[in-house]
Amino acid sequence: MRDGSMADLRAIVELNADGIVVVDGAGRIRFLNPAAAALFGRGEEELLGEEFGFPVAAGEGTEVEIVRRGGGLVQAELRVARVRWEGEDTSLVALRDVTDRRRAEEAERERFRAEAAREEAETAARKVAFLADAGAILGSSLDYRATLSRVARLSVPFLADYCLVHVQGDDGEIPQVASAHRDPAGDALLERLAETYRVDPANPRTPVPGVLRSGRPLLVSEVPADAAERLAPEGETREIFQALGPVSYMTVPLSAHGRTFGALTLATSVSGRRYGDADLSLAEDLARRAATAVENARLFEQAQAANRAKSEFLAVMSHELRTPLNAVIGYADLLQAGITGPVNDRQREQLGRIKSSSAHLLQLIEEILTFSRIEAHQERVRAEQADLDALLREAGSLAEPLAGAKRIALTVRGPGTGATLRTDPAKVRQILLNLLSNAVKFTAHGEVELSGELNGDGAVLRVRDTGVGIAPEHLDRIWEPFWQVEQSATRVAEGTGLGLTVARDLVGLLGGEISVRSAPGQGSTFEVRLPSLSD
Repeated sequence: MRDGSMADLRAIVELNADGIVVVDGAGRIRFLNPAAAALFGRGEEELLGEEFGFPVAAGEGTEVEIVRRGGGLVQAELRVARVRWEGEDTSLVALRDVTDRRRAEEAERERFRAEAAREEAETAARKVAFLADAGAILGSSLDYRATLSRVARLSVPFLADYCLVHVQGDDGEIPQVASAHRDPAGDALLERLAETYRVDPANPRTPVPGVLRSGRPLLVSEVPADAAERLAPEGETREIFQALGPVSYMTVPLSAHGRTFGALTLATSVSGRRYGDADLSLAEDLARRAATAVENARLFEQAQAANRAKSEFLAVMSHELRTPLNAVIGYADLLQAGITGPVNDRQREQLGRIKSSSAHLLQLIEEILTFSRIEAHQERVRAEQADLDALLREAGSLAEPLAGAKRIALTVRGPGTGATLRTDPAKVRQILLNLLSNAVKFTAHGEVELSGELNGDGAVLRVRDTGVGIAPEHLDRIWEPFWQVEQSATRVAEGTGLGLTVARDLVGLLGGEISVRSAPGQGSTFEVRLPSLSD
């Protein structure tokens, strides 16, 4: 290279904005411009003759980190060219400071990562909220059909553009029992589909029967163009499938207690969304919650049917028992009155016991009948103006034989004549008789007291006894049907265990409240507050 050319090259290198370093064959710095010295944070004279320290192979540029004197790093893009420098073969290395650019790029990448993380967190939060709402909504009803409809409606539009629910019946058929579409016009299409399309249970290659048979979900990310033709070769059903225009779909099983009884199909159309594994996982979570809710609803319906059958059985049996028992009491009355012939004192006493036992049995039967009517929601309130004092004394007289048989004093303290209350007197009488019978039953000695008074627009009735009392842990359980404090087969107290249950339910029918205060060995006090019923 001529001296003039060399001088020109030096001038160009000196003024270049990029750092330029000339490196000899031994890897030492022969020359560098001010920009290069600035990159290293050192003087030009100090760097001359030192080892360059970076690869100087010719080719594509690489990035290097330059440690500056006094600390700090510089990101530099390094490029190498072969040149003759002052008569020697050398490497001319160009160093471009890309620190700010790389920082900006990293900041942009970090922004994208943060945005993606935020979107992922928001999506996860929406999914959690969706499943929480689904659990709450699905658990709010024990109506089987309503639950299935809610399953479909929940899915649209969060998970799908439209949704179908199929449930296999006892006959093996798989009808579409619920559906939902994001568009009202689409709802009409789905309803028409339920009428025209019959799922073939014997064809496991179609989505729903296949999922029901395998118990495993099916995910189709891209629906084939000829899907409608394959599902419905011709006719209106094919036109419906084409109008629905599925793009992607998932069919997940509805399974509970190890039994797959239905399938939930979620599909996209106008949104153009393609399902993936994350969508399938969410759909399976929804299906599990839905299946549990549906199964609970079905079990509740079965329990209701069994409960109705039990109530009907109790009502029929109680009625059948009451008829001959009334005949027994009637014949005992005739005998005791001497109509069929003379009766001596011993016989009269035995007839009295027959009547007393029959009356007790009749009361038990009446309890069962009332309990059955209440459970079947057939008990009706018949309001009329009633003499409160007369009601108290009548209930006391009915309970007197029970108290007399145990030699227990029974006292009645009424509000006096003229105290009236608009209520159902028959039900009030039964409430008081049940409470009195319960008090006598659990009182071995002492007394039982019935009292009542008007209180504003209503009345307060109390039954107090000096019996065994009730332990605190049993106070809530005494209202349960068939539950008694003495649970053993050898218990002393008799009865159905329905007396207090019936009393509580009748008080509720009359719009009142019943409460108890008791302690073991100190007796019990039952308090009934009844309002005056409106016309």
